[in-house]
Amino acid sequence: MSYAGDAKQQQVAIWDLPTRLFHWSLVLLVGCNLFFVSPRGSWQTPVHFIAGFCIAGLLLFRIFWGFIGSPRSRFADFLRPWHAVKAYIARLARLNPPHSIGHNPLGGWMIGLLLATLFAMILTGVFAAGRRAAGPFAHLLAPSLAHTLGQIHGLVSNLLIGLIAFHVAGVLTDWLLTRENLVMAMITGRKKLNAAEAASERRLATAGRGLIVGLLALALTAGLILTTNFAAP
Repeated sequence: MSYAGDAKQQQVAIWDLPTRLFHWSLVLLVGCNLFFVSPRGSWQTPVHFIAGFCIAGLLLFRIFWGFIGSPRSRFADFLRPWHAVKAYIARLARLNPPHSIGHNPLGGWMIGLLLATLFAMILTGVFAAGRRAAGPFAHLLAPSLAHTLGQIHGLVSNLLIGLIAFHVAGVLTDWLLTRENLVMAMITGRKKLNAAEAASERRLATAGRGLIVGLLALALTAGLILTTNFAAP
């Protein structure tokens, strides 16, 4: 197999700092809520809620950033048409996936699915009610509906765990077959590209643009925290 990495390479900035901060913050918060802290009363309930509100803020940021962020962070770059996904799957089945500068076509749609599942988890969570805790807007619904949404919230959380496992497996598979360390690339924001690829890359979005969108996300998070009565039954 031949890769772009076999030719003369140079390190090129692919993913901006806001995208990387979003990614690793999401990993931390989602991991916290899925595996360590659940709304069981005591200190766990407010921590679970606050982490969920922060995830909501991150999702708001990512939606905006998917349209106005850096080229490789935009939805148009990694949500590729079906024919591109199908061609990639065919190459992957032969253990010879093509080199991708940003997200590969299959991985891009996995990210889209993860974001949609996270949105469903947040939406059901804020209206959900269970035996030990209720979301901040559960009182707006009939108790039976709020209870049903609580059950759906749990199912969506289990689905998310499965999707995360597939995502991690995909990253490892890509690493083995293309020798590209996507984890390190998402830490540093840089990938090794050949001269032609490097020349075609566009500039990253400015820090000011990321700051404006980040403040909007922070406002949503703060609003949810301030309007939630954590002492309510």
